[in-house]
Amino acid sequence: MPTLNLFTNVPVDAVTASDILKDATKTLSKIIGKPESYVMVVVNGGVPIAFAGTEEPAAYAEIVLIGGLGPAVNGKLSSAIADILQTRIAVDGSRFYIKFYDVQRSFFGFNGSTF
Repeated sequence: MPTLNLFTNVPVDAVTASDILKDATKTLSKIIGKPESYVMVVVNGGVPIAFAGTEEPAAYAEIVLIGGLGPAVNGKLSSAIADILQTRIAVDGSRFYIKFYDVQRSFFGFNGSTF
């Protein structure tokens, strides 16, 4: 159930989106120690975003996870996602925020029920 929701003001074509999806899925899986089959990544490109008063390339992300988040893991995830954004769509790490949600099992639904 680990989920990464990514929003950027950079237009993202299908090939770039696919590259981001693959990179982020592998990265998230590796850092949190869960199989890739559990990971969901959503990429929303071309979203109107202003950061520091400009519309230069920027991004916002949210990671939702049931347990396992904390300062060390969050730092690794933030760094890794920032690297993907820099490499794939030229968003500088200084123009990227990420919010981490560590939720209870009953607060996340799947297959008509909750975890």
